[in-house]
Amino acid sequence: MRSRDFDLEFRERAARTRSWGLGLLGAAAVLWIWAAKELFIPYEPDLQEIVTVLGASVPVSVAGGSLFTIGTVSRRMSAHGQAMRELDKLAAQDR
Repeated sequence: MRSRDFDLEFRERAARTRSWGLGLLGAAAVLWIWAAKELFIPYEPDLQEIVTVLGASVPVSVAGGSLFTIGTVSRRMSAHGQAMRELDKLAAQDR
């Protein structure tokens, strides 16, 4: 039962990591939308401000994409490990 508890806790941590990644990707999307709005509004845009916002969004989006990927892969690997353990149990019963 201890390995099951550990596996469930591992999946919860992976889900939290994935959620943080989605949050950071959402924040980057807000920055991109804001920069696009500033670029396409009818008055003279401040290009230095737009470039600064887009530059700030790069590390946020990279971190968000990385955390989302890590969380997703962790959950999938955990599910794969559980499926393999179940298949091993079935194979052992057939012998």
